[in-house]
Amino acid sequence: MTKLIGITGGIGSGKSYYARKRAAEGFPVYDSDAEAKRIVENNPEVREAIIALLGEGAFRNGKYQPKYVIGKVFDEQSGAPLLQRLNAIIHPAVLADLQEWKTAHRDAETLFVESAILFESGLNELCDEVICITAPEEVRIARVMARDGVSEAEVCARMARQMPEDERRRRSDRIVESGRD
Repeated sequence: MTKLIGITGGIGSGKSYYARKRAAEGFPVYDSDAEAKRIVENNPEVREAIIALLGEGAFRNGKYQPKYVIGKVFDEQSGAPLLQRLNAIIHPAVLADLQEWKTAHRDAETLFVESAILFESGLNELCDEVICITAPEEVRIARVMARDGVSEAEVCARMARQMPEDERRRRSDRIVESGRD
């Protein structure tokens, strides 16, 4: 039977690096962020629902506009309700896609799914084990600032909207400090 292992962690924790290492070892890895973007771009029902929720600015020339969407959903006035409603559109589509992907890889002994919001999205329900990747907060902030070209305040605002680190650790089966396997 195929084992599905979830990889999660806060922004800048090193979860993508950990997932890439597993892929380099030959394990199939489902990158839920990349797949969510693909679904948003290619699934007409998802696209229409996002436009209905956030307006035509969510897409320009048929391309998803993440900066526009982030600006809308992380707005202090309306952010939380909009983010919840956006997630209610995207999460079920990603969950269904992951289930199809898992079926397509049923001959593999071990599969991995990477998701920053593994617990929040319900993807953990499909996992046999969850690994939480961690790193000190100052390291995470520096990584995201360098990667995304954003301010420390912007990174901290994103971090504040994520599941608290201690909750993510508590719900995981295994903890891996970033840079260590």
